[in-house]
This record gives sequence, structure tokens and C-alpha cells, in this order.
Amino acid sequence: MATILGSGTAAHAHADEWDWPACGASKLRNCGTAYISSNHRTLTVCDEEPDGLGFWAEYKRSDGKTGTIKDGNGSAAGCGKGTAPSGVTVTKVRLYQNAGGGTGWYLGDWHTT
Repeated sequence: MATILGSGTAAHAHADEWDWPACGASKLRNCGTAYISSNHRTLTVCDEEPDGLGFWAEYKRSDGKTGTIKDGNGSAAGCGKGTAPSGVTVTKVRLYQNAGGGTGWYLGDWHTT
């Protein structure tokens, strides 16, 4: 598990998730989903479509650090996950579709957690 996440508050007391429903023949299936835990310290990223494209999430933390969580096994069982150190929270999340070879695209804007 990667260490991704510095200062949380009681105001951060809800979990959230972000889907990208644009895959499959009908373009209605989820390409992937990112989840933030209720304490805003654990970010989980799941690739849900066997299309050869990676599903990642970029994040920003309360201590100013940034990074990326990747679902490293594609759409196979299991997801990518990272947890911030004690006292640090994830403040923003942005979804990313990786096409390999240095190409890919952001899937929408930053989401505030």
C-alpha cells in the first residue's frame, strides 16, 4: 500500500466516490471508480473495464503534497490503494485514464473531498 496522504478535521466525516461511466459498447458502463474513506485518509482506485486503458486517480493532500494512485492490475480483481499518514488528509481527487506510452487524459475536474 502506498503512503499518499497531513491535517484532518472533524468536518471531514463522510466517504465519497467518483465514477466515470463512459465505457463499453453502450458507453454507459463505468471505466473505473475512485473512493475516499470517511476519514479522508485512504484513497482506493478500481479499473472496471477490460479495455487496455489504465484507471488512475491523482490527489492533493492537506500538507501540499501530490501523487497518483493506480490500479496496477487493470480490470482484474483488486484495486489500487494508498493511505495518508496520521494527521494528513486527501483534499482533492481527479480521475485519469492512462492509454500507455505517455498518453492519456484527465476525466473531468478536481473533486474536493
